[in-house]
This record gives sequence, C-alpha cells and structure tokens, in this order.
Amino acid sequence: MKTTIIIQSCLLFLALMTPTWAKAEKPSFAPPFYPFQNGVKFETPEKGARILKELGYDGIGSVYGKDLAKHLKAYDEAGLKIFSIYVGGKLGADGHSYDPVVSEAIASLKGSKTIIELYVQKGKDNTDEQAVTFVREIADQAKASGLRIVLYPHSGFYVATAGDALRIAKASGRDNVGVAFNLCHFLKVEPQNDLRETLEKICPYLWSVSTCGADTDGTSWQQLIRPLDEGSFDQTSLLQHLRELDYKGPVGLQCYAIKIAPKENLRRSITAWKKNLAACQ
Repeated sequence: MKTTIIIQSCLLFLALMTPTWAKAEKPSFAPPFYPFQNGVKFETPEKGARILKELGYDGIGSVYGKDLAKHLKAYDEAGLKIFSIYVGGKLGADGHSYDPVVSEAIASLKGSKTIIELYVQKGKDNTDEQAVTFVREIADQAKASGLRIVLYPHSGFYVATAGDALRIAKASGRDNVGVAFNLCHFLKVEPQNDLRETLEKICPYLWSVSTCGADTDGTSWQQLIRPLDEGSFDQTSLLQHLRELDYKGPVGLQCYAIKIAPKENLRRSITAWKKNLAACQ
C-alpha cells in the first residue's frame, strides 16, 4: 500500500514539474497539396487524375473554366478533389467584361468547396471602384452557389500584388471574398517586401497559397517557376510561416512553362514537398 502511494506521489510530482510546452505536442502541419492544371498536361484528364493519385497528390487546381466539365467527371471518379478554378475578367473604360464561361463554371460547382481564383486584368486608367464592381458581381454569383472567391495577384494585372488583392477584397464588402498568395508573382512584383510581414498582413483573408521552386533574386519566369526541388528560395520558411499563422487552406503547385516532362516534375515536386513538410514539423 505504501509503495503504491509513493509511486503515485512521484508520478504527480513529475507531472507538475513537466513544462507546459512539453505536455502538448504541436499538431502536425499537412495542408492538402495539388498541382495547377498547367502542370498536368497528359493525353486525357482521366490519365492525369490517375497519375496524380499514384503520386500522392490530393487533387488538382487552377482548372480553366472551359475545361471544368471533363475534369469534374475524371477527378470525381478518381476520388480526387478539384481545389480551384482559374477565371477572370478585364476592366475597361466603361466597366468590365468577362467570358460567360465564368458564370457557367460557378453555377456548375454549386454545393462544392471549390475556390474561384479570380484574376483582374487592367485596361487604361482603371480605378479601384471599377475593380470592386467586378469583384462584387462575381462574388454574388459565387455566393448563390455557396462558393468563395480569392483575388489572384498576377504580375502586370490590375490586381498585381497581395496588397492589391487585400485592398480590393476589403472594399468589396463581401464575406466570401478572400486573397490568394502566389510565390512566383510575389517574387516577381514585390521582391523587396518581407515574406513574413506580407503573410501576416493578408492572413485574415488568406484562403489559397501557391508555391514552386524559385530563385529568390530571379526575374524571369524560368527562374521563378521551377520544380519544387530547385531554386534558392527556402521553401521550409514559407511552410513555417504558414504554420505559425495557423493557415488552414490548401497549397497549390505552380507549373507554368516548366520544360521537363509533367510526370517527372510532379514526381520530383511531391518528393520535395514531403521533405519540406517534415522539416517544418
């Protein structure tokens, strides 16, 4: 009896002396990972879906609106998710214009959790008011389908930076409008900005992130969009920042104009992704 009491007392003492940080393990950080459609150039969507499943990807994203129907069927049958579609419009002197396929795609995705990545191109002498009017129109269509949109910063467009996206998202006054962070465009357009500060600023609206291998001081797309195991940019730093900011969304793999065979890029990139994830746990 005395022995039991002594053991229990020792265990209680050890528990009380253990630091709080040692008692609770950090939850693992493992965002869903998918490649952009521009990196899945196989003969058919069915073959692309099969290869992505074999390699361990969670689905596909940035699917072009005109290609959505055939991808929906192929990826549903493979048990994979379509994380996002890539659509947009252009501002003009008298308002804005966009392809009707944008509205058709949004309607066809009703009830899904697919994110609408919306780019906003510029004409001449455009204003935030014009951009907000366009964003609200698409956001209201998305709302009717139960969907969210993210403003996609793109070099040379009206929404070119994460700051542009945040400003327009806030001004839209729509609760289903958020912001995407795209590493290659960040390094292209605002290389002088601090990555951590940028992510902190947009964090409340950050619903989508994309990455790729990149050279930190790169200027061309060949330097800024590479397989994930190439480039001087520290991928683990991005993941660590996202983890510390409690980011809950998926991460996409930008693949635009990468020269190596798609399957080789996808294989190498998911191997690097797993390695980078393990390094930031």
